[in-house]
Amino acid sequence: MSLPLNGRIAIIDNELDQALPLMKVFAKNHLPYVFYKGDDIAFLPDENSRFNDIRLLFLDINLLNSKTASNKEVKASLYSVIRRVISENNFPYSLIYWSRQENEYGQIVEELFDNELKDRRPINLIPFVKSDFFPNFSDVEVDNDIDLIAEIEKVINSQHAYSYLLEWENMTHTAADKTLQDVFSSYYQFKDWTNNANYILEKLGNAYLGKHYNDNPPEDKIKASFIAFNSVFKDTLEHNVYNTKLSNPHNLVYNSEKVESKVHSINEKLNISKDVKNVSESGNIIVFEEADDFFGKLLNKLISIFQLKNYLRFKNKEIEEVELKKLTAKEHKNIKEEIKKAWVKLAIVVTPVCDYVQKDNKIYDRIVKGLLIPSEYRDFIDDKSEAVYVLPISINYSAKQYILILDFRYFSTTDLSVDKATPIFRLRQELLAEIQSKLARHINRQGILFLDERE
Repeated sequence: MSLPLNGRIAIIDNELDQALPLMKVFAKNHLPYVFYKGDDIAFLPDENSRFNDIRLLFLDINLLNSKTASNKEVKASLYSVIRRVISENNFPYSLIYWSRQENEYGQIVEELFDNELKDRRPINLIPFVKSDFFPNFSDVEVDNDIDLIAEIEKVINSQHAYSYLLEWENMTHTAADKTLQDVFSSYYQFKDWTNNANYILEKLGNAYLGKHYNDNPPEDKIKASFIAFNSVFKDTLEHNVYNTKLSNPHNLVYNSEKVESKVHSINEKLNISKDVKNVSESGNIIVFEEADDFFGKLLNKLISIFQLKNYLRFKNKEIEEVELKKLTAKEHKNIKEEIKKAWVKLAIVVTPVCDYVQKDNKIYDRIVKGLLIPSEYRDFIDDKSEAVYVLPISINYSAKQYILILDFRYFSTTDLSVDKATPIFRLRQELLAEIQSKLARHINRQGILFLDERE
């Protein structure tokens, strides 16, 4: 089923008795929901308390008790209520709006989301007539109430990508439930459930934080227990994804000429997070404020004379070798100067996660230094060395596209709590693990001892 299983269905109506049949249908089909009384602003969420996870909204168009409300009055009431319930970050969601009669005030809803509420526009705006599902607006269940679920399924399945995202959210919901079952399934057998649950949570947090567990405040101990749950949850979720039979599988089609999404921005979200808390956190990209001669030397090594020379030879096919050599030296210097105008001197924290959370690193934060340089110079970077790592995606920083380059030869320890360094991004776990793996391989390479037989 694509309908949200985790309370992400919302109902807005000013008359409870007319919303009640809908509630009963959802309850009968095990679909949690939230209800908002549309004519009582005092009980609507404010900007600081609302969630951004509504996926399906049922809206009564006329939230006024008057049957003769003007279009202006209806529009004003809808505007104030929807702004309180739906935030600009609430996406994607579909909106099904109820009316007593077909086309009643429907144009108002369209105009509202085309103009005043454009930043909250749903991906679908579907009109339903209440009496089609609940004759006489009765709160008595009727034989055709299942038709409502079927019609909602049609709305969701009409947008394939939307329906698959809802199925994924449902999988995360069931994976979380299965994780709790796996850990606590036998604990109902004990007389004192709370005592045993406290024990297992404490042991999970202790296992994650190690010998420093007792030095942490209660909040950090509980969070450590949550993180321990994550390892079971992730495995369970992946198993669910691989083994769930989708209800509406189709090949996704699109017109490439009309695509507005930017691949580089998606790549950033997949691999980089802006959620940075502690400067010493594993995966942080930190920027150094003070000058360091090292970065100039690093840049000099990174710009490949050979690649630059070939580039210039291609651009100047008739040039003599002597002149080409002079031109290459000149351009090499110019490129370095241009890069220095925009470069960002940085390091990535590669401290193992276990050392960071267990505070074993103390003043030994492990870092690898590198640079952000403008993306247009990517073709001149010498990335043939195993010591050099070039991030395969570009990074948007200060409204400019950069490539990130690390040099494993500059792996060191420091105390980031006293260094003048500022974290700007954090690499997600999979990318950090790849860098740590390549760093370990670079450090561990042994080389080969042999005698040259050619002499």
